Amino acid sequence: MSACFRNMVLSLWLCAVASVAHTAEWKHEIAPYVWGSSMQGTVGVGALTAETDMSFSDILDNLEFGFMGTYRASTDRYSITVDAIYMGLGVTEKGPGGVLKADIDVDQVGLSADFGYALNDRFTVLAGLRYVDLETQVEVAGPLGNQRSTREQQSWVDPVIGVQYAWPFADQWSLNLRGDVGGFGIGSDFAWQAITTLRWQFSPRTGVGLAYRHLDMDYEDGKGDNRFLYDVATSGPALGVIFTF
Repeated sequence: MSACFRNMVLSLWLCAVASVAHTAEWKHEIAPYVWGSSMQGTVGVGALTAETDMSFSDILDNLEFGFMGTYRASTDRYSITVDAIYMGLGVTEKGPGGVLKADIDVDQVGLSADFGYALNDRFTVLAGLRYVDLETQVEVAGPLGNQRSTREQQSWVDPVIGVQYAWPFADQWSLNLRGDVGGFGIGSDFAWQAITTLRWQFSPRTGVGLAYRHLDMDYEDGKGDNRFLYDVATSGPALGVIFTF
């Protein structure tokens, strides 16, 4: 997707958000969280295609740095939600007999921003954008000290539409269900996400959220040696603290 088109989509979304920014009495929530995710799918560069299957323990063992957090602002029927994910993974693999050694570094950034409109007290329709950036660097060292290095970076923006259902079933407890789809060939070919969150609001300012999240992205770009394929599902439980102000 061209940078010009990407900037146009982003500008249109920001204009929609700015149209309600003047509304008074906003409520704000910040929620840092940990996502115990696993990754399964297919990754390809050029003519090479490989299956990936990493459990949460595999990701945790190779994690160099990570950050996850959500910000939400709401007023009347309107809401704005921003979710950010960063994971830096570092893996060292050795060939037979330890003759060859490969250092693999993968940086993954996910940033989504949604604009929501509440149809009633429970149902909210969503529209937004999801930005994904993947950077991979591989360094291979041979037995004679010779080294080879390669680096690949891909980024794209998906338009996203979805719906959210909120059910406050007790004084301090609520259940939130969210589903969205996106991509539509503009960024990825297709992407979908489902999140179920159980929330305990034990004080007016602080709550705890226990969730299960599944994010599936199917992205392919280029041909021949320039081909890049990322068809991966990331899923698992998440736990976060919610601060309200």
